[in-house]
Amino acid sequence: MGTTGGGIQVAPEQSAEKRRVNVVISELAFQALTGDGAGLEPSSRMEHALRCYLGDGGSGKPAWPYPGFLRASETQEDVEVELELASDLWQDFVGEADRQGVTVEQMAEHAAFYFAAELAAGRVTQRILDDLRSSEVRGDA
Repeated sequence: MGTTGGGIQVAPEQSAEKRRVNVVISELAFQALTGDGAGLEPSSRMEHALRCYLGDGGSGKPAWPYPGFLRASETQEDVEVELELASDLWQDFVGEADRQGVTVEQMAEHAAFYFAAELAAGRVTQRILDDLRSSEVRGDA
């Protein structure tokens, strides 16, 4: 049996390296995250959204911090996404929500929209290409 806090459930049977969590986001954020529905499962897309969001921390991008005008609002809890994440990724994400003074649900929804915007702008594709080029230069490929 897991513990529940807000829309987050942690299953204690998971190893210390992985953590199972459920995040609840609005239908609108879910649709933005999943886009055309092709490709990755929602859980994989949500994990990519968390990684993308945290990876851009300190980038100075105006869209990166959680919007101040939304801080007092509650997140609509329409869709639950179950994730199995590296514990350190989840801890970093929870820590970022704390630093910004918002709930994990608010931060997860913001990360979903942020990732969707990065996809729409083609910046995620560019990051992948840049990573591939870096791997080739290093001889990893």
